[in-house]
Amino acid sequence: MKAKSTSEQGFNTAWAELKKHGAEDIEEKKEGRKRYIVYQGTDGREYKILTRSKRSPAWQTDISYGKPCAEKEVEVEFWLFVDLLDNPPSFYPVPTSWISNNIYEIHQKYTQKYEGERKFNNESTHHAIGLERIKDFKSQWNKIGLNS
Repeated sequence: MKAKSTSEQGFNTAWAELKKHGAEDIEEKKEGRKRYIVYQGTDGREYKILTRSKRSPAWQTDISYGKPCAEKEVEVEFWLFVDLLDNPPSFYPVPTSWISNNIYEIHQKYTQKYEGERKFNNESTHHAIGLERIKDFKSQWNKIGLNS
């Protein structure tokens, strides 16, 4: 039997945890290659969740997700970071506008140190997100319309 990828395991773990915290009418949606979890929160709002999972020290993503964003007064789109290293897994629901802005700002600071380019491979679009950046969002289920 083939082992599940980190992405697949994180998606399934997130799905189960969302249900455990009261998500209703939960379903999977796709936009191109992106998989989302969409559900109705206990507050009656519909939420859209993109999962990011890790089994290593940092979550991996792409700088294309980074862009300047103003935080929204009512946020219904989130990234749910799933830490599969923890037993049981830990969850960090982060507003999409916040993480997009954060990726952009961190990448800008990094490239400024190297005259606007990456130090080694300017063609790379890789971006790592360490726990320190998102730790304050841990288990904030109320932010995504769910019970603690």
